[in-house]
Amino acid sequence: MNSVNAASKALSEAVLRRLTNDAITTFLGEAAQYEAAARPGLQLALSNEPVADMNMLVVGAGADHDHFRDIVSSCLERNLPFLVMIYPEAGGAFDDFATDLGLVYAVDWPIMVRDDLPLEPSGNPDVEVVRASGAEDAVASADVMASAYSMPKDSVLRALPASFFDTPGADVYVARINGEVVGSVTMTYHGETCGIWAMGTDTARQRSGIGLRLLSTAMVQARNSGTRRFFLGATPAGYRLYEGLGFVTVCTAGVWVSGETHQA
Repeated sequence: MNSVNAASKALSEAVLRRLTNDAITTFLGEAAQYEAAARPGLQLALSNEPVADMNMLVVGAGADHDHFRDIVSSCLERNLPFLVMIYPEAGGAFDDFATDLGLVYAVDWPIMVRDDLPLEPSGNPDVEVVRASGAEDAVASADVMASAYSMPKDSVLRALPASFFDTPGADVYVARINGEVVGSVTMTYHGETCGIWAMGTDTARQRSGIGLRLLSTAMVQARNSGTRRFFLGATPAGYRLYEGLGFVTVCTAGVWVSGETHQA
């Protein structure tokens, strides 16, 4: 999607679902065992790590019921934990199909958008925010995700290796206090629109303004490089932070899980 088209199209539910598809394939595309499949209205992206949050199926308008069952059943047969994000445009029948296949409803997932509004860095002024690069930052970011999301560090490093930090379509920003990395967030770029993913703070440092400083600074950097709109899926823990930064909910997807998720 070029910047002209991205800027001219409103971030409707349908557009956000397609952007989510693009972002997830970017986010997981450097995984050591990356695998993807697509059907109309269905996008599967797998790291093949034993972490549900790193194996995702997105369901939207036009998805075929049989294709949905086939994809979900193939993941279940492999004993692979995974998430299914069902956008409202898919229709309520997919909730019933998910239940019938043994998936467990995890959480509502508000899809939030921030339009082109003024923004300045805020939050804890002791936090230094920098764009990450190289193996050392990859390890430090994996430490944060392992802490914030209770993920195995080795799985994070295989799913998000050092090569991901050089991906043209994404940036990872880290927050440091006295040189120690205490927060991490990933930005994916889609023309003049930017997606925000894997926002996390070390559990020992939460509720101290680190997340606000990290995200607001990263967003300012993105705006300085031409980004005009942002979107994200909000966990319950992050919702108030995003709302305070001017994000508003456009639609709410349902997240279903086989295994254990830390999005709830």
